[in-house]
Amino acid sequence: MLQDKNILVTGATSGIGYAAACDLLDAGVNVVAVGRNVERLAKLAQHHPSQVQTIAFDLTRFADYRTTFAGLPALDGVVCSAGVADSNPLRFFSLEKYQRLIDINQTAPIALVAELARAGKLRSGASIVLLASILGPKIGRPGATAYASSKAALTGFAKVAALELANKLVRINCLLPGMVDTELADGQTEVSQEARQADMQRYPLGKRYAQVGEVTAAIRFLLSTESSFMTGQELIIDGGFCSQ
Repeated sequence: MLQDKNILVTGATSGIGYAAACDLLDAGVNVVAVGRNVERLAKLAQHHPSQVQTIAFDLTRFADYRTTFAGLPALDGVVCSAGVADSNPLRFFSLEKYQRLIDINQTAPIALVAELARAGKLRSGASIVLLASILGPKIGRPGATAYASSKAALTGFAKVAALELANKLVRINCLLPGMVDTELADGQTEVSQEARQADMQRYPLGKRYAQVGEVTAAIRFLLSTESSFMTGQELIIDGGFCSQ
């Protein structure tokens, strides 16, 4: 049961993060929603005014973490969902693009977990869910150097953090989706609709991408006591893609 628990969600204004925040609110969770889209944050607060604390914040402002999160309540869970995708082929490699993506996808969740642990904001029994991907830890794709690197790094971080946080009975696991029907996937303008449909055919279970509700259900599982003896692990949701 997650009702009345305090859970922080980053990336709560778009994609999986927004869907996860809504799903948790419907389950009676008190959500601390972190994101950059002020209008989306206001929408969350409007629909669940007694359950939502919003923080409009750019997670790459690392020097401001201590003051920004100092007023948080004790947390029962954290969902690190903030992330971006960007193509950066080696032949045209941009260090600036690479660093920006790494800052958001990799450094931000690590820095956030470290700050919450330092500040004693994680209750005993708390669960942390990192949104990784099959891209990086399990598969590769041309042009995705930065994205794949960032997601693979999260799985390595989770294994180390699981050991460091175990004495506090705090768990940390990674969720590894394949492609999911979200704004992030839809916004990849370099991919045509024909190529997108062809890519869906590569997913054995239904020849489709995951629905966002299938991912949020897995997030709830990892946050709940039903996964109470799981830590440092990778949960794959890919319709059988990696089994091929």
